[in-house]
Amino acid sequence: MKKGLIILGICLCLATGCGEKTKKLVCTRKATQNGLDMDVKYEVDYKGKTVQNVKSVEKITSSSNTLLNTYKKTIETTYSPYKDIEHYNYDVKIDGDTLTSTTTINYEKIDTDKMIKVDSANGQLIKNGKVNIDDLKAAYESIGTTCKTE
Repeated sequence: MKKGLIILGICLCLATGCGEKTKKLVCTRKATQNGLDMDVKYEVDYKGKTVQNVKSVEKITSSSNTLLNTYKKTIETTYSPYKDIEHYNYDVKIDGDTLTSTTTINYEKIDTDKMIKVDSANGQLIKNGKVNIDDLKAAYESIGTTCKTE
């Protein structure tokens, strides 16, 4: 009986990633384009190959309040379909000459099917309700970020 419980414990440990440490991938990019300074940072917590949480902070700096307000409305329109999905949080604000968009997603708890219903493109990253760190890293690198594991 004791031997059976030990084997069961080892199997559960292997299946759930017992003993694996959470790692952090940080992807960044800075650019200047048409008088705009852009600074993006994506922080991804993952265990094994599975993404647990993502926090993105995207900043746009401009001397034009009109331009910042236009970007703010565009970003809010983009994120508004996600507003009723638990564990998907976003905030867009303008402080002085900088617009900051902050998004946090808890992939361990979020209903990924709802995310795919909002935007079918999410299905390119979400497989069987999970996001693979290699796929997410490739997506971030495809938009010009530099990624490092910390």
